[in-house]
Amino acid sequence: MTSRLPATRLRPTPVIVLLTLIYLAGVIGIALPLHDQFIRLTPLTLLASLGLVMAFHPGPSGPLRGYVALCYVVGFAAEAIGTSTGLLFGDYAYGHVLGPTLWHTPLIIGVNWALLLYCLNVVVQRVLPGLSRLLKGVVGAALMVALDVLIEPVAIHHEMWAWNATQVPLSNYIGWFIVSLPVSIYFHFLFARVYNPVATAVALLLAGFFAALTLLGV
Repeated sequence: MTSRLPATRLRPTPVIVLLTLIYLAGVIGIALPLHDQFIRLTPLTLLASLGLVMAFHPGPSGPLRGYVALCYVVGFAAEAIGTSTGLLFGDYAYGHVLGPTLWHTPLIIGVNWALLLYCLNVVVQRVLPGLSRLLKGVVGAALMVALDVLIEPVAIHHEMWAWNATQVPLSNYIGWFIVSLPVSIYFHFLFARVYNPVATAVALLLAGFFAALTLLGV
């Protein structure tokens, strides 16, 4: 697939600046006494991020929509199984911060999976272009686990979800890797070469967002 940016009137730089301001406002807002109001904007931030990332995907939109839909279904199904049975990730339950739920699982969580899988695998292609498609998928799944390590303390602190244990179980990270791996590998067979600076920026912003909140202890 071509690495050129899609034909769009939008340029990546102002969009990246806008997203940076949004995530920075999130860090500041959550750190203030009004944090409850800001943390509840998480679903809107995820939707906006995914929409902007998709707008800058090069090439036909059909395969992209199919991949995002696949990621949504796989991610949501895995979480629904996890919350209902304790399988895959461990024994946990979602709170009310992430909005409406189905089968005890927030509907927005599938968007989160789609956003992370796409953005992190774009980063893999950009940083490690010489790897085989299989190894790129392995690295993509490993990055998913690494990002979840940053996400967990913040999500637990703000009651996005809670574990029925004193600490996050190892099964959670193993489950993230297992669920992410086939979808990550498929990404690199479906999209041979993707240049999407907005996706790269969102990956970095997400990592920075959760790292900052962890360091601030909020």
